[in-house]
Amino acid sequence: MKLLLERWNSFLNEQRYSIPHSTIVASVNRALQILGLSSNTNLRNFLIEIAIMESGGNPKGISKITHHVQNPFQITGPAISVIQNLNVKKLDVLRDRIYKNAKMAQPWHKQSEQEIKSNVTMGALAAALLIIHKMNPRGVENLKNPALDAVIPGNLKSRAALWKTIYNTAQDPHGTPEIYIKKNSL
Repeated sequence: MKLLLERWNSFLNEQRYSIPHSTIVASVNRALQILGLSSNTNLRNFLIEIAIMESGGNPKGISKITHHVQNPFQITGPAISVIQNLNVKKLDVLRDRIYKNAKMAQPWHKQSEQEIKSNVTMGALAAALLIIHKMNPRGVENLKNPALDAVIPGNLKSRAALWKTIYNTAQDPHGTPEIYIKKNSL
């Protein structure tokens, strides 16, 4: 009976962690390419670390992160509403890049919440837009390249503090910079 239960738990864990970590990395790279921000290595590292912190695990139960759950960036409906809001003009350039560079049938603001949450690359795009939005509060002064004001720190400790400040919700008791650092050091 114990062996059967262990196999069942292992099966459930494998189903939960269904997205390989390599898919996250490829999706982040594609998202930054679509946004024209491929050279921003700190943003790339931050997005990958966010996915590790928010959804990373291992179906085998060992301590190395190998897979992720669905909606790996844990993008919420309210966050999607903000980054799709056409009144948030500072994101216009980036939303236009998404539409053009990804050759989408519909503009970014018309993508469904479910589509964004279920597509890893769209989730990475949403996470990047949210980060840029929160780090560039000045608005429309820099419409030509709004990502210039989104200076992501170059070290893990500083990105952990930034994640806690701009990305994690206050209701998350497990969301500490220390856990972020530990999970991203596995």
